[in-house]
Amino acid sequence: MNQDTQTHCNSVARKGKHITFCERQQIERWLREKKSITQIALLLDRNRVTIYREVKRGSVMQLKHDLTVYRAYRAQFAQDRSNEQKSAHGPALKIGSNYQLAAQLFDLMGGKLKHSPYAARKILIRSGIPCPFCSRTIYNYVYQGIIGISPHDLIQGPRKKRKKPVCKRLSHNHTGAISIEKRPDSINQRIEFGHFEMDCVVGPPGSKCVLLVLTERSTRFQLIFRLRRKTSHCVVQLLNRLERRLGANRFASIFRSITTDNGCEFADSASISSSCLATNKARTVHYVAHPYCASERGSNENANRFIRRFFPKGSDFSRVSQTTLNAIALWMNRYPRAIFNGKSAWHMAHSFRHYFTPLFA
Repeated sequence: MNQDTQTHCNSVARKGKHITFCERQQIERWLREKKSITQIALLLDRNRVTIYREVKRGSVMQLKHDLTVYRAYRAQFAQDRSNEQKSAHGPALKIGSNYQLAAQLFDLMGGKLKHSPYAARKILIRSGIPCPFCSRTIYNYVYQGIIGISPHDLIQGPRKKRKKPVCKRLSHNHTGAISIEKRPDSINQRIEFGHFEMDCVVGPPGSKCVLLVLTERSTRFQLIFRLRRKTSHCVVQLLNRLERRLGANRFASIFRSITTDNGCEFADSASISSSCLATNKARTVHYVAHPYCASERGSNENANRFIRRFFPKGSDFSRVSQTTLNAIALWMNRYPRAIFNGKSAWHMAHSFRHYFTPLFA
């Protein structure tokens, strides 16, 4: 049959194209003009059954002047009913009507500590509370506003654009340190225990006290200490005190290497590396990262973000006791880690935990 002789023929399928509000208004007008369902279907280039079902769903009961009841199609009612049905599309929420579970997730992720969705789910499971969905589902609930918190309430906030990479160069004020470019692959690949990253968390402008954070690369085990000043002398003094508590041999076996940034507090590389108990003997190897490359100490930077949960920017560390810092370090070491399939740094460092007992005395 020649296509030129066909009328009202659509060669392109109209699957999935819903009736619009403008078309519903046209249906209402044509019905008032006493047009039939077949005529309206031809005018709209729709199937007759589609128009018939639309009229049936969009009809409401009306009253005449003599109080007799009749059914009439109304475009606005049909559009409102369609919008209501569209809002209920898709599968039901996995959390269902479990308001208690939603409240517990809200307390864990929206409280002071602001656990991540992954950590919140692991904590609930450890407590014996069933959580029948993955952390990705919890993230979706956060972005949909189902749990009651927004992405800005999370500790990491919404995703941010990555900064452009900067040109790497060697530092000129750490001439005695070893560049991170010469660090062995065994340290880079986090194969063995005993290689730390070290950095300082500063307080408000004018405050002298800072926190010294040491993060073990393979297990993410944390140590936090307070320094009176952000100077190389205070850093060396702290390392000397730790070496005296542990002993020269144990200190060298635990702190095999320390990687820092280019801060002025780590400028005395010779004193950081040299032992205070044994003359002319090295206690550790000091590596210095490239300037403006915080990703080379990613574990340490992530630990600093954990500490900011307890001490936001502008916090004064002069009145913070070492007992409080030890408690925070213990909380961080027991935090569930996705990189360890829910295990914590405390669990990953179970063979080496006894080494750190003198440091928390």
